[in-house]
Amino acid sequence: MSITIYSAPGCVRCRVVKQFLNERGLRFQDRDALGDGKAAFRSFYQNNRQKIFRGPEGVEFPIYYDDDVIRQGLPAVVAHLIGGPALNGFFKPGRLHGQWLDGIHISDGASARGGDLLEVLTYLKKQSFKIRIDTNGVNADLLASVLEHGLADRVIMEVKGPLNLYDLLLQQPVDPAEIEKSIALVSKCSDYGFVTTIAPVVRQKGDPGQISYITPAEVAEAANLIKKAAGDNRQPYRLMFFDPESAADEKLRTLEALTQNALFKYRSEARKHQFKTEILAD
Repeated sequence: MSITIYSAPGCVRCRVVKQFLNERGLRFQDRDALGDGKAAFRSFYQNNRQKIFRGPEGVEFPIYYDDDVIRQGLPAVVAHLIGGPALNGFFKPGRLHGQWLDGIHISDGASARGGDLLEVLTYLKKQSFKIRIDTNGVNADLLASVLEHGLADRVIMEVKGPLNLYDLLLQQPVDPAEIEKSIALVSKCSDYGFVTTIAPVVRQKGDPGQISYITPAEVAEAANLIKKAAGDNRQPYRLMFFDPESAADEKLRTLEALTQNALFKYRSEARKHQFKTEILAD
């Protein structure tokens, strides 16, 4: 094992990663990506461009490199050091800065590794960070455990759609009771929100498949699902655009993007069940 950490001057998250490595007795080489190690990082970045996330504000540090393993951002690096690749699904590139850590998607990892995830979150909380958790309703028991241990400062749940579309939207079997449980859990948090992306659904498989956007009536069903599971119609609920150009599936990239005006119909229908529904700006 030959570990290199690419860091930046004054980066608190980089300091925490190096502290964690030292606590574990793991030797590493520290490269200042904006200083003495700039040339080395430039070469590393050019050779691994596809594996490194670059957001609007540039590259997020720290970056962990060990042979062919690259992990970026404090949560993902600590998770790799605690649980290895088995925790990969829980972590995606984060976008929040300062005290906040995000990119932690509780529904996308293996629930059997929940203990390791709790260990990661516990360590991060001890470093005085605030943690945002994202969920789509899957792994409800793990979400309950995270909340019970006080490891989430903000929870955002993406309600994919009405229950009858969940299997299609997630492309996996889903237990409706688990989705309802997650909604109820989220609604009890002190800082939370629900969102639905007006996404395309592959309603009939084949070539070509039948693909269409979720309808306003289906979004109304999703809003009603939140009302029933949370117990009222006053939940913070946001509707999001779907960007076809960003879709991984080439067939979805052929769809025409919805306009802002088109979303007003969705909002009107959703407000029949959640009157605080708003359209989330780009």
